[in-house]
Amino acid sequence: MPHSIKPSIPIIYYHSVGPVNPGWKRNFLTLELPFFEDQLKYFKNNFNLISLKAFYNIRAGLQNSPKKPLVITIDDGYLDNWIWAFPMLKKYDIPATLFVNPEMADPRNLIRPNLEDYWTGNVSLEDLNLPGHLSWEEMKKMEASGLIDIQSHTMSHTKYFVSGKLEGFHHPGEDVLYAAGNRFLNQKPFHIANPKFERLLLYGFPLFEERSSIIAKKIEINPDFVNQCVSTLSHYNFNHYNFRDAFKLVAPVYQQYLDNHSLIVAVEDEDAYKKRITYEIMESKKIIERKLGKKVEFLCWPHGDHNATAHQLAIQGGYLATTSGSKQNTPDCLERIPTRIGIFHVRHNRLLSLLKVRYKLGCYLGRPPWKDIQRLYHLFKTQNVSRG
Repeated sequence: MPHSIKPSIPIIYYHSVGPVNPGWKRNFLTLELPFFEDQLKYFKNNFNLISLKAFYNIRAGLQNSPKKPLVITIDDGYLDNWIWAFPMLKKYDIPATLFVNPEMADPRNLIRPNLEDYWTGNVSLEDLNLPGHLSWEEMKKMEASGLIDIQSHTMSHTKYFVSGKLEGFHHPGEDVLYAAGNRFLNQKPFHIANPKFERLLLYGFPLFEERSSIIAKKIEINPDFVNQCVSTLSHYNFNHYNFRDAFKLVAPVYQQYLDNHSLIVAVEDEDAYKKRITYEIMESKKIIERKLGKKVEFLCWPHGDHNATAHQLAIQGGYLATTSGSKQNTPDCLERIPTRIGIFHVRHNRLLSLLKVRYKLGCYLGRPPWKDIQRLYHLFKTQNVSRG
């Protein structure tokens, strides 16, 4: 029976830290370095920063809590965590947990320069503009500092097609990380740095409804339909892509496959699903433990997506706790890491960004005036909706 406690310790989460990469389709995840440092200073001056393991031990009654504790986590294992975030965390002596996916880890045996090398005059700032994912050697260096704790974010951090609902076609500028990464696994760690990654899939490649790996019962689309789709759209002007226009060209073929019940050639059954998510959960744990020589005890679900089956597999497999996510928050359960506070900034305005952080923390902790402002905001929003 899970130990029951009440949460009062906020957990912050980040993804990417450093200069915004204009060529990266997910650069909305990036918090620029001055904003990050502003927040670290605020945390250092107003909270006691603790590790995720200490957070767990406090909730389990295994150790006493300091006054005003706070936990920092960073998801996805981007290279900028080593280049920019880690040196700043060291500067302010702040611990953090990094949730990584082994399939995304850079497999090369290398340690790239970081901000500390710039501070010592060994490299220029331009030398640090290196997009990508962390290598195992970089993770080892961070772990050795005693500040960084590497934990699991599952194996793949991917999504799979789950139905025959056609939702788009690959075209210039389309984010095809999941569709391409599932087909070219060895290229996943380099998807940010490789400008040709999106061309691993031909333009016109059909994109179907997808869901996170952990909750998806994945399907396989008939490869003949994929080929016919790409062929049909081979003369389409993708520089002026419009889904409706492109779909009109493909619709007769699509309808034919639907009528013949030949669009989907395989559907994952329950046994195959459980086997796959067990791999996602347990193989990531084994690999991180083997590569870094440490215990992996915490699991963060990509996109916050999970279910009771996945959670139980994780706990039975040796994890102490998994993230609850905003959709299934269970804050009173020791086996769950309560909903974390996402920090996204107001671009080009450091003061407003810091105020936003203080507002989110104040609301979480129920502190005035932030909680009062939140109540007024929700009241105002509700009244406007009812009037509309």
